[in-house]
Amino acid sequence: MVYRYQNLNASIPIGNAQLLIHEIRASNLDEDKQTKRWLNDEIPWKYQLLAKALEMGVPPSWQIPILKAISFYSRPPLAEDYWSLQICGTFIYPQDIDADEYTLSRFTIHTYPGITGGKSSRRDALHNAAMISVQGKIEPQHLDKPLKLKVFDNENYKSVLLIFTQEWQKERHLQVLADYNSPAAPMWSFLDLLYANRPQQTLEYVLPQLRKDFPLPQPDPGLQGKNIQFEGRLAWVDLFDGYLNVYRVDAQVGEFSDNGFAPQEKLSFYTVRDRDGDYKIIKSICWESPN
Repeated sequence: MVYRYQNLNASIPIGNAQLLIHEIRASNLDEDKQTKRWLNDEIPWKYQLLAKALEMGVPPSWQIPILKAISFYSRPPLAEDYWSLQICGTFIYPQDIDADEYTLSRFTIHTYPGITGGKSSRRDALHNAAMISVQGKIEPQHLDKPLKLKVFDNENYKSVLLIFTQEWQKERHLQVLADYNSPAAPMWSFLDLLYANRPQQTLEYVLPQLRKDFPLPQPDPGLQGKNIQFEGRLAWVDLFDGYLNVYRVDAQVGEFSDNGFAPQEKLSFYTVRDRDGDYKIIKSICWESPN
């Protein structure tokens, strides 16, 4: 069982940067036992069965449905005393950062009830942001109690206390939830399809109620079908066109080259989280040369 609370959407200053916490998860999957299986080269039987199905020629598009069906009839290792706890969000800098910028040292999060331990982060093609994940443990009998998060700014020695009563959304372990959910992810997929001359498939990454009349940008014909590269920056807008908790992704697009990235197109997309916690596009507002 997975409990998800997706309506926190807290924005916390950390030095000159910004920490945004969007989702908290609690799960009774015993991740320690699961990890030990992998470390001992003991591949779970459901993944072995899935691999055999793919070897027999089952289309890759069937992979997730097959895995869901297998998971429905399987029993993963379950925790007895403590459930795993995960806090997911985004860390945004006001300026571009180096690849070795150690985001995780800049903040600490404590929970009560529960405890936190490890932290991890991931950067994609964004110059100024990282997706973060904080891991911990919580006793299941405390899931219905108000949760306190104390966020420490390790640079300025300040702290912010968040107190809230979480409204859990319960789900089964039918699929693995992404540890890092990038606000830019739908835009990268959208652009991949757009430049591959598959414009109608791009609408999969647009918020469903906006797909019917969503205006598709017109890419540079010289880039279509080419091996393209994306780079971008992330900004937290909060309120845009009547939507709350909005991100803006400013992207540059160019043809991949061993001589360095030379942007040929510049555009901006706005994204929000849907009910499943996945980011979707709500608007593209700019399409112009970066020069």
